[in-house]
This record gives sequence, C-alpha cells and structure tokens, in this order.
Amino acid sequence: MPLRGLAPPDFLGVEMGMFRLLSIGNSHLGLIPHFSLPRGVTCPGMSEWCRQNCYCRRGRQVAFQRVKDHYWRNYEASQSDDFVELMCEDLKKVPKFVRLHTSGDFYSAEYIRSWYEVAKKNRRITFLAYTKSWRVPKLADELRELAKLKNFVVYASTDETTGPPPEDMLEAGVKKTYKKPAKACVKRKAICSSCLYCFRGKGNVAFVF
Repeated sequence: MPLRGLAPPDFLGVEMGMFRLLSIGNSHLGLIPHFSLPRGVTCPGMSEWCRQNCYCRRGRQVAFQRVKDHYWRNYEASQSDDFVELMCEDLKKVPKFVRLHTSGDFYSAEYIRSWYEVAKKNRRITFLAYTKSWRVPKLADELRELAKLKNFVVYASTDETTGPPPEDMLEAGVKKTYKKPAKACVKRKAICSSCLYCFRGKGNVAFVF
C-alpha cells in the first residue's frame, strides 16, 4: 500500500508492507524506513532519564502487539548468521535513507560490526543512528569505527543524567545539549524526510518535545 502524501524523489516507491525487517509508518520519520528492536533488553547504555521517560513505554510498541512482535523478530534476526544478507535484501527496496533504532539500541560489539558490513555493502544508502551505547566503554570504539563510514551518521544521545558525550561524536540531546551550538528540532512539528539535517551530519541537535 503506498504511503499517503506526495513523495519527494528520494522516497518514491517506498510502500507499506514491502520489507521483511524494516518498518515504515513513524509519524516523525515520515517516509524514511527504520529498523528497530525491543526496548530495554537492547539498551546497554540506558540512562536514568531513559528508565523514567522512555517513549517506547507508551508508543506504538505498547499499543500494538504486532509492533512488539516485529521488534522481537528483528532482535532474533540480528543475532543470526545471515543478518547481513537479510538486511541487504531489504535494502534493495530502499531509495536512499534508513534510520536505526526508533526503539532499542546497539547492544553488542558483534551487532555493531554487522551494521558496519551492511553499510559497506550499501554505500548508496545513508544510515542514521542516535545511541546511548557510547556510555559502554567496550562499545564506544566500535561506534567510532562505524561513524568513520561516509554513509553512516552516529549521534551520541544525551540527556540531563548522561553527562557530556565524547568530544569526537556528534550530539543529540533531549531539550538541550552539552555541546554548542545545536539546532533545535521540535519533534511534534518536524518531519525527518523533509529535513534530513541529521542524515547529513550537519551538527549537534536538541530535541524539543
């Protein structure tokens, strides 16, 4: 089923139900496909703010059992030996952009390396991830390697309880950022597929709810 509304050239051909692992339908992302995982169990860098305010506790993952089930299937697939191959099949249908983890996060070094391989095999696609896994020392260096790829943008996600992010990472903060300057993104008004500021890695961003 085609998505409603006029599609910019970078998103022509994207339709609901066309993917095995990816999803479409997030009101903030617009037409950008995303790959998501179950919350909590895949969030090793979870902050105290996350524990109290995680929007996945009251979003589609809670309202729709099929969404929760899909994310768990993604989690199982991400641990399989053929994850890279499965994702590459989905990406054949993606015009240009993919967002990682509207729910969940980078949960292991092996998982990060899988995305490194996916991105290398699909250089025409730009990947974007906001992550708190930078707070886990054994994962931080893996994320830095991922961010070295020209088609993978990694933002260190922060809030009032995380402390400042590493100096060599872009920052995406809740309400404010530790780093200055930062672009304000009003999430109730902004549509990622119409903006693409973060996908282009232009600078730090503060999400205002």
